[in-house]
Amino acid sequence: MNKKAQFETSHELIIWIPRIIALVIVAGIVFFLITLPVKQSFEIDKLQETILRQRFLYSENCLAHNDGKVNSGIIDKSKFNQKNLDKCFEANDKIGVNLNLITDKIETINLNQKIAEKLDFCFDKKHFTCTNYTYYVLIQDEKKLESGLLNVAMIKIK
Repeated sequence: MNKKAQFETSHELIIWIPRIIALVIVAGIVFFLITLPVKQSFEIDKLQETILRQRFLYSENCLAHNDGKVNSGIIDKSKFNQKNLDKCFEANDKIGVNLNLITDKIETINLNQKIAEKLDFCFDKKHFTCTNYTYYVLIQDEKKLESGLLNVAMIKIK
């Protein structure tokens, strides 16, 4: 091989090295972008429980006070009863709910009693998904507005 051929071969090699590096980088990025959506998972149980909790607080058909407009964060005390909350909950055979309205006394309502009784088994992460949230709320009782807490404990059978 003469010197001119050696020079051309080494020159081509120098030109191809950055191309190979760029190709490897592009292939790596494409692989990463393809596998990225596969690795994401959505926790549907937690999303469903969040929506249900928000329905209790923000829907006029559940607990939200309505004086011509729905007041989120203000609970109508007259709506905190078994009949109204059963209608609002639309019984789901896999979710149980324990609602505690805490003022100077504690009022408790269980929705889907058979499941709500299993709240003591929340340590069993294999069979149950549990959440427990406490909200600071205002409670409209006839003409009186007082502060209180609404504790919403949920259990879902997996």
